[in-house]
Amino acid sequence: MRELETLLDRTRYRPVMRAEIPFRDTSSYWSATTFGPNKNNAGIVMFDGAYVLSYYKTNKYYIRCVRG
Repeated sequence: MRELETLLDRTRYRPVMRAEIPFRDTSSYWSATTFGPNKNNAGIVMFDGAYVLSYYKTNKYYIRCVRG
C-alpha cells in the first residue's frame, strides 16, 4: 500500500498522481495489502481524489506494479 501511495502528489490539497509518473491516469488501483482484520478486503488507492480505502477483493479495479 505504501508504495502505491508514493505515486500521489501530497503537496496538493486533493492529491493527484505525481507529474513525473509515466502513464498518469485517474483510475483506482488495488494494493497487495490485505486491509485490517477482514481478510476479504484489500486496500485501494483512488487517483481521482486521492482516497485510500478498503474494498472487498471481489470488486474489479486495476493493478499497477510499483516498487519501494
